[in-house]
Amino acid sequence: MSKLFVFAQRHAELEPQAFWAGWEAELRELAGASGVRRAVINRSIPDAQVPGLAVSRFDGAIELWFEGAAALAATAGDRAWRERLDAAIARLTAPDGAIVLAAEESVQFDRGFGTVKFIGLSRRAERFASQEEWVRYWRDVHGPLAHGLPDFTRYYGRYVHNYVLPDPLAAGEGECGFDGIVEEWLESVDAFAACLDEPAYLEHVRPDERHFVDFTRSHMLITTERVIRDG
Repeated sequence: MSKLFVFAQRHAELEPQAFWAGWEAELRELAGASGVRRAVINRSIPDAQVPGLAVSRFDGAIELWFEGAAALAATAGDRAWRERLDAAIARLTAPDGAIVLAAEESVQFDRGFGTVKFIGLSRRAERFASQEEWVRYWRDVHGPLAHGLPDFTRYYGRYVHNYVLPDPLAAGEGECGFDGIVEEWLESVDAFAACLDEPAYLEHVRPDERHFVDFTRSHMLITTERVIRDG
């Protein structure tokens, strides 16, 4: 599956309820396009805190799913569709308060549980010369390292990589420059905190995260997921 993500910070004049009601209404229209297979709102949990994790300024992230990159390009390239999306961003988000990018999904595992969703919008560390090199490291080195530690991964009900695609329609924060988006489902915020306090994570996973991700230029959200359209 290919996805179009919109990371959104609400306009200062909008209360959270009005912001999300506006996005839900817009998504119901945008998801009516023939190429859209699924539409999801990931709403940041107010005051969610995990020790050692600096959450982003974004109020949440919107996802629109497509059968593949060609379907995504066809829909996002439709002038009327994109104008509607851009108008929603202009009306609902703060100035410079949105990042729009496309990505290709790669499900690492799915155990069927989790009501809290961590989303990490990542930029690669400077030691990686290209996104291709970085994706290979994430997929072939970091992923197996983390998956091989059951004391750590037992907390995750679902774990997904999203590899950012070249997209001439990308917008926001210097016209993006991000490399990947990780999505992790857990039972609760407390479970996430416990996961990041596991000795196996602190000894093996955390140092490797800091080896390949530039956290100073990345964004992290703790959210709950609301499905607007499925299928």
